[in-house]
Amino acid sequence: NFMGCLKDVVYKNNEFRLELSRLAEQRDPRISIHGDLIFSCESVEALEPITFDVPPAYLTLPRWNTKKTGAISFDFRTTEPNGVLLFSHGNLQGTLPDRKPRADFFAIELLDGLIYLVMDMGSGSIKIKASNERLDNGEWCHVDFQRKGRNGFISVNSQSIPFTANEGSEILDLDGDMYLGGLPEDRQALILPPEVWTASLGLGFVGCVRDLFIDGQSRNLWRLAEIQSATGVSSLCTRETHTRCTRDTCANAGHCREGWNRHICDCSSSGYVGPSCEKEATAVSYDGSMYLKVMLPATLHTEAEDVSLRFMSQRAFGLLVATTSQQSADTLRVELDGGRVKLTVNLGKGPEILLVGEKLNDNEWHTVKVTRRGKNLQLSVDNVTVEGHMSGAHTRLEFNNIETGIMTERRFISVMPSNFIGHLQALSFNGMLYLDQCKNGDISYCELNARFGMRHIVANPVTFLTQASYLAFSTLQAYASMHLFFQFKTTNTDGLVLYNSGDGSDFIVVELVKGYIHYVFDLGNGPSLMKGNSDKPLNDNQWHNV
Repeated sequence: NFMGCLKDVVYKNNEFRLELSRLAEQRDPRISIHGDLIFSCESVEALEPITFDVPPAYLTLPRWNTKKTGAISFDFRTTEPNGVLLFSHGNLQGTLPDRKPRADFFAIELLDGLIYLVMDMGSGSIKIKASNERLDNGEWCHVDFQRKGRNGFISVNSQSIPFTANEGSEILDLDGDMYLGGLPEDRQALILPPEVWTASLGLGFVGCVRDLFIDGQSRNLWRLAEIQSATGVSSLCTRETHTRCTRDTCANAGHCREGWNRHICDCSSSGYVGPSCEKEATAVSYDGSMYLKVMLPATLHTEAEDVSLRFMSQRAFGLLVATTSQQSADTLRVELDGGRVKLTVNLGKGPEILLVGEKLNDNEWHTVKVTRRGKNLQLSVDNVTVEGHMSGAHTRLEFNNIETGIMTERRFISVMPSNFIGHLQALSFNGMLYLDQCKNGDISYCELNARFGMRHIVANPVTFLTQASYLAFSTLQAYASMHLFFQFKTTNTDGLVLYNSGDGSDFIVVELVKGYIHYVFDLGNGPSLMKGNSDKPLNDNQWHNV
């Protein structure tokens, strides 16, 4: 958009002559005027660009009064692929139980290097991909948004994409502040729509913005930053060319990648946290009767999740982390299943399941990462990745809790995952390090009986003092499949550990014979014997896991 002084603007075509600037000053009805025009020549202040140096940085803009029409344009520049550029929302409309409360909203976001327009005028959201080529190349990009009623366009570098909002309202009701470059840290008062993925994932924009015009009026961004004492926002825009990542930039084997004038450390595989992976991550120990549960202050709805954690266990089965809801069967669950990591995602239309890894119950640390973007799933363990695509129309995950160790919210679960025995560390859910926050007291909504730190785990021990002592339990539910885990230590060479008879001649037995574990069973086809795989006798008075 032009900034400066024009005079004697005249249109001529043969004998036809229109003195446009004079007609505009006289408010001739044939001329329409937009924006901030003064009919005298004044020096126009140059608008300096600003830089958002870190993801938490943002600016607050005045409320955008854009009921029926609106226009926004700006330039941005970055080498980082993700970030909220603009976001604003209105007041909640509708009341429970008849209508779920919802609010109008407007957002422009950078996701995987592409620009998206996301908007809801009251008749359902639209999401428009406004660019086909990646824009995280360090060059200036121009974005222009214009709307009249339900129709409008968004253009990126003069490539225009038209849009039409869903039938219904023609008014975009934005009552709150508009945010540029990110969102406030305290988001309790914000209504974050699940459709704005960068907001759910907590991804702030890092890079430069200049020439922001709202309805034709320029905004002096640096002056706004000074008035707001905005941290992490600097004036001007320079791109540093030297490499930030060296061998020792990220401590403790953290993975370094280049950002916009900064380095970015991925600490998820290191067991450390912090900007440079310099601080040891909180470890939590679980003995099979322990859990840690984050009870969120409000029900969350998301369409995108980034989850990572590290675990160590000798047991082949056990719940690592799960989201649970008090109102629905929605869940995103990660568990150990037969020594493999199993991801289950259920958005109400039946579960989607991914499996990766094998023999992960080796008492070594393993790193799990889960990425969901709408219907696309990705699960990786120790950098081995599998992908999946969800069927059905649903993309929204509802949850009240994030649970580890034991699934306490059980009303919608038909098959309960086993309780976890082992250690968890560095759990990150959409950028929130919940284990560390619970330990440090940064959040007040943790419920737990799991223990912080690396504790030696012996779960619920009992001692049989004589050969005549025993415990009786209810019948094992061992129909088509069963998994059984126990720890034992003894100096005796022989002894019956477990016995359960069944219909007819069916039975199962676990026993110690000459210091070795034997498993004897009869499923109706005659007895079978399996011997344990230990290479030396186990009656050495040390704990062993079976």
